[in-house]
Amino acid sequence: MMNHYTHRPLGQEVRSISGYYAIDEEKRIPFQGREVLLAKGCWAVENSCCGTGGCGFALVPGYVLHWKSSNNEKGEPVTEIEPVADDGEKQALRRLIQDTEKVQQVNFW
Repeated sequence: MMNHYTHRPLGQEVRSISGYYAIDEEKRIPFQGREVLLAKGCWAVENSCCGTGGCGFALVPGYVLHWKSSNNEKGEPVTEIEPVADDGEKQALRRLIQDTEKVQQVNFW
């Protein structure tokens, strides 16, 4: 299965009713002979009835198939990726990312 990841400008806030998130860094990390796309960022809840908070996160869209191989209608680069489907691989990647990156959450597509 192939998906597309759109590279948006780094640091651009995406707002919601209760707060925002922003991707601050994108990189490719080697894993088991392949490359995994990693997008790091932070989210904040500032307008919630339940309180405020936030954390750093890592988003793992998947394995890189074709890096920035096309552009969307806005001219933003698009990478073709294959989601990480294997639970064992997700666990190993989660450990690797939590050991090397300063994030509290690791999320997979």
